[in-house]
Amino acid sequence: MMVLMMILHSFRIYLTGGFKKPRELTWISGVILAVLTVSFGVTGYSLPWDQVGYWAVKIVTGVPEAIPLVGNSLVELLRGGSSVGQATLTRFYSLHTFVLPLLTTVFMLMHFLMIRKQGISDLSNLELRAKLAKGMGHNYYGEPAWPNDLLYVFPVVILATISCCIGLAIMEPSSIGEKADPFATPLEILPEWYLYPTFNLLRVIPNKLLGILSISLIPVGLILVPFIENINKFQNPFRRPIATTIFLIGTIIAIWLGIGATLPIDKAITLGLF
Repeated sequence: MMVLMMILHSFRIYLTGGFKKPRELTWISGVILAVLTVSFGVTGYSLPWDQVGYWAVKIVTGVPEAIPLVGNSLVELLRGGSSVGQATLTRFYSLHTFVLPLLTTVFMLMHFLMIRKQGISDLSNLELRAKLAKGMGHNYYGEPAWPNDLLYVFPVVILATISCCIGLAIMEPSSIGEKADPFATPLEILPEWYLYPTFNLLRVIPNKLLGILSISLIPVGLILVPFIENINKFQNPFRRPIATTIFLIGTIIAIWLGIGATLPIDKAITLGLF
């Protein structure tokens, strides 16, 4: 749910040009938050320490091995040794419960403060712009945040969030699989759905280093977006045909790669050829 909301929010900001000057740093902090959100999923996947979690960690921590010179050192740093074991679980637990929450809190504060200072990016609405001109301490409607938001809006949002979480827990209860066994490789290991495209990239590209570089280009490209797109002053997606076309092509490729991740490797490669 968290990742889905993040993806939809990122789509909206990109299509409405919400990253344009002077909001470049707001966009960059958002990209960093997106990377941190995905990192929560990667580190949390191992915590049940069942068969799927164990072998997923083994695969993830083995990815840096393809990096020249420092690859083996990075693998040992992530695993806490030459193989996946108790030290690996401790490191992933520390990352998941301390390091990532701390970094997320810092960048969330930066992100929200910049949004409050700069206002939202819908500059075409003159009435809304006048309300937001009242500055920090006021909400979307130009009213004082206290008590309007803190006493009325926040409780509703919190209750709605709790209700959604309870509903999802009832409909899709979590479960722990078989106990981790280093000597019994599962027939199929798939990451969470939002990692399907990157998983498939690593799987179908023969050169693992090239696969790592391809994945690394995703956040790097997103960070560079506001500096490239500032050439065009328009925010309407229909007046930014190149940016909109790139978005549509990127979305189609991501869906295509995601579908390929669910197929056997030979069929995934065949799918990629088309």
